[in-house]
Parts: sequence; structure tokens; C-alpha cells
Amino acid sequence: MKRQYASIDIARYVSALLVVCIHTFPFLEISETFNTYFIHTVCRLAVPFFFTTSGFFFFRNYDLENEDVNDARLKKALLRLFRIYLIWTIIYLPYTIFDYTHNGFRISYLFTYVRDFIFNGSYYHLWFLPALMLADVIVYYLYKKKGLKFTLITTFAFYVVGYLINVYTPVWESLPYISFLFGFFTKALSTARNGIFFGPMFIAIGLLLSRTRRLPKKVSLLAFLISFVLLFCEVALYRHFNILRDLTSMYICLVPAVYFLVNYLLKVNIPYRKMFTILRHDSLMIYTSHILFAKIFLALMPHAHLVVYFLTLACAQCLAGFVTRYQDQYPILKKLL
Repeated sequence: MKRQYASIDIARYVSALLVVCIHTFPFLEISETFNTYFIHTVCRLAVPFFFTTSGFFFFRNYDLENEDVNDARLKKALLRLFRIYLIWTIIYLPYTIFDYTHNGFRISYLFTYVRDFIFNGSYYHLWFLPALMLADVIVYYLYKKKGLKFTLITTFAFYVVGYLINVYTPVWESLPYISFLFGFFTKALSTARNGIFFGPMFIAIGLLLSRTRRLPKKVSLLAFLISFVLLFCEVALYRHFNILRDLTSMYICLVPAVYFLVNYLLKVNIPYRKMFTILRHDSLMIYTSHILFAKIFLALMPHAHLVVYFLTLACAQCLAGFVTRYQDQYPILKKLL
């Protein structure tokens, strides 16, 4: 039986709480500056962490001598993710229809929706699921055909391209000829934060962690703290030059920060209990369901973001608890996990 990591499951749950922060701006009324830095440093670790741990747990079972087994495991993982994605796509359909029609409907919106369903998520926070599926496929076949080193170099190259697109969007949009070409990219993919430019780097970090020895715990912790300070400085730099936006998320310093953070957590030994499995399931449920509540509370209380955060979290946690408690009684609920 493969080792289970309580520290990772705890961190997954915390990461889900941070994702809720990204979409509710809890400290906006307290301090806009603090809210900005908290979201763009601490909270931006959450989604890369999800990608990295997903990559780690998939590739730690990679069989170098049996490609058929690996192919079957990839297919099973993709089918599970697609099932979850499809179910939540249906659940969010009323929200989607409202967003596309409340200011008038155009036929072009159908093409936009198809593009978003494939690359950007059928609803905006669901982008993680198609991105994870695509990133899994890209990293899997890069590693299968070319090995670890080539995979890391290639995914980092894609990440750098995505970083230049994501972070410097205001710059490209301000340049006469570049803005015209940049418009084609935004029409085709909308954003670089997807399964092509964003996800593969962190899946590859998970692959690296699964195929190499752990660093000493103190070394990992110190390296993470240094990386995090550099991430803070990176965010401050972009804010100083007025190019930091809500959608800015592909920072260079995220790469070492996430690598050292996950390395550290994998070295933390906590006796495993059933509650940690529950936390793992709850993290997924909170991630997928929280927008159901956040949209309503933000509309009702647009100037009480901290209250909205806690109400959203309470509702999402209640839903997660309901699914966990009654999934054996109602097997359909297992399809959400």
C-alpha cells in the first residue's frame, strides 16, 4: 500500500480556502493593499500546489516497464476528471446562461463557450479541471517519449511564454502592432493560464518530486521562505510598474516556491487518520462549489467582502459535509468526488 500524506491533505484543504479568497477579496474593505498582496502571493500558491500534488500522486505509480498499465491509469484519471467537470458544468448552467444573456445574446457566444469549455473552463473557476486534464496528457507523453530532463525544460519554456503573456498583457495591449497580433491570441485562447502554458510546469514538478529523493526538511523550508520573499518582491515590482491585474497569476518565483513547499510537506510525518481523507474530499467540493454561493452573496453584500468570504465558506463546507456523509446512501454523490 502506497504511503498517504496527511500534510498534503491538510494543505489541500487550506489551498481550497485560499481559492475562495481569490474570488471573494475578503480584506478589500480592511486594506486594499493587504488584500492585493495576500491574494497575489499566499493565495497564488494554491492552484499550482493542486497541480503539483496531482502530478506527484499520478507519477509515483508510474511503471517504467509496463506502458499499458500507465496508459490505463492515465485514461482512468482523465475519465474521472472529465466526469467531475461535466457534472459541475451542468450544475453551473443556470449561472452560465444568465451571464451570457443578461446583456443580450449573440451567436458568437456559442463559439466563445465551446472555446472556454475546452481551454478556460465552462465556468470561470472550473478552468482548473480541463487544464489539469490537458496538462496531464502533455507531461505524460513528454516524459514517456523524451524523459524527465526534456519534460522539465519543455514545460518551463512553455511556462515562460505563458508568463510573458499573462503578466505583461497591459504592455502588449499598449503597443500598436503587437496589440493587433495579441488580439488573435486572446480570441483563440483568451488566457495563458491554461493546460498548455500554466499546468504542465507544475505537473512536471510533481513528476520530478515522484522520481527523485526528497531534500532535507530544513533545506526545503528555508528555500521555500526565500522563494516566497522573492515572490513578494516580484508582485511588488509589477504593482509598482502598474501592470498587476486581477488575472495576473503566472509568476516566475511560483515555480521554486511550489517545488520547495511540496518537498517540505512530503517530509512532514503526521499519523494518517480518516479525517484527512475527508479533508481531501472537502477541498475538492469547496473548490468546485464555492462560486455557487459567492456570486449570490457578493450581489447581496457588495461592500462586506469578509462576511461574504465566511458565508461562502460555511455554505461550501456544509455542502461538502453533506456529500461526504451521504455518499454511501446516495451513490450519485460519489460522482462529485
